[in-house]
Amino acid sequence: MVRILLLSNDPTTLALMRAASDAFESKLDAFGDATDFKRKLYKRTDADSLIVMLDLPTIALAGLRVANLCANVKQFDATAKIGLIASATHHIVAAADEWATQTGADIIVGQINASRWTTTGERLLNVLLNGDARVEAASRRVKPYLRVAMHATGANAGTVQARLIADAEADGIDLPALAFRMQRSGGVNIADRRYRLRIYPECFVADEGVTWLERALSMPREKAIAIGQALQAAGLIYHVAREQPFNDESLYFRVAQIPSRWDVEAFYALARSSSGFSVKDRSYRGTLHPRCFVGSEAVEWMQAQGHTVNEALSMGQQMVDLSLIHHVHDEHPFKNENLFYRFYRDE
Repeated sequence: MVRILLLSNDPTTLALMRAASDAFESKLDAFGDATDFKRKLYKRTDADSLIVMLDLPTIALAGLRVANLCANVKQFDATAKIGLIASATHHIVAAADEWATQTGADIIVGQINASRWTTTGERLLNVLLNGDARVEAASRRVKPYLRVAMHATGANAGTVQARLIADAEADGIDLPALAFRMQRSGGVNIADRRYRLRIYPECFVADEGVTWLERALSMPREKAIAIGQALQAAGLIYHVAREQPFNDESLYFRVAQIPSRWDVEAFYALARSSSGFSVKDRSYRGTLHPRCFVGSEAVEWMQAQGHTVNEALSMGQQMVDLSLIHHVHDEHPFKNENLFYRFYRDE
């Protein structure tokens, strides 16, 4: 018997994983209180093997460290398999894969949802169950739940983003490869641009991007717009102020750029050190915000480390996506502005 511990507060993840676990002999213990993790882990059962799935936002809200939880699992059962679910994002970059391995996990996937079950939930199970044939049976069992899950989540932003990505993938579009092409020779026209006396480095104009996609993929303009929106949903391109959706308009966008050898864990440790981000108590309109840092100051610090503005903003957003930092009111993505952010460990 397979024992599965699932730490998550996400209703869709819980529903789909419960349905999947019914397809093979397993005991699923799903719970949302991260502080209850050790008690759940050390509970003795007659299971032959152990699988642990950890939702990053759930861990972050409890102020716990992923590496510590993974170490606890390995101390309890050295053969246990561990999967991370980055439910705050739809796309996992190579640096995040490496970070997951460093923490002791076997795999990391993005948000598990009905639109992209095959590339998230099924992929997670395949790795954690070593490609067991029962995973295929589990996916068949999940199918009736997918339509229900799609209906239950309605038209919220996360569902719309997942559908955009899923539609692009169904058309055979490799979104990361496409984003890479956009910034290479023959790609979109990337340059420093001015708007209202402000310079925006390393960006392209959205309607020019639509034209490039239209020609590069030999598709109608409306379809090219949808592909651009899928790139944005996956976090592979972003509006320079992270405020506008991609469209056939004169808006400035960037192709997200993560340094090829970015070590998330080492960067995180340096950013939290005394020589890193300026973390201190700050006030705004009479409200005190303890132990936080300013987005624009963090960007300046990253530039001082040798990174471009684009790299700084891309790395900052990755830290948000991996639930390492967040806006103090969870109202903004990572921006180069006078906004307050906090390390979850400093809550």
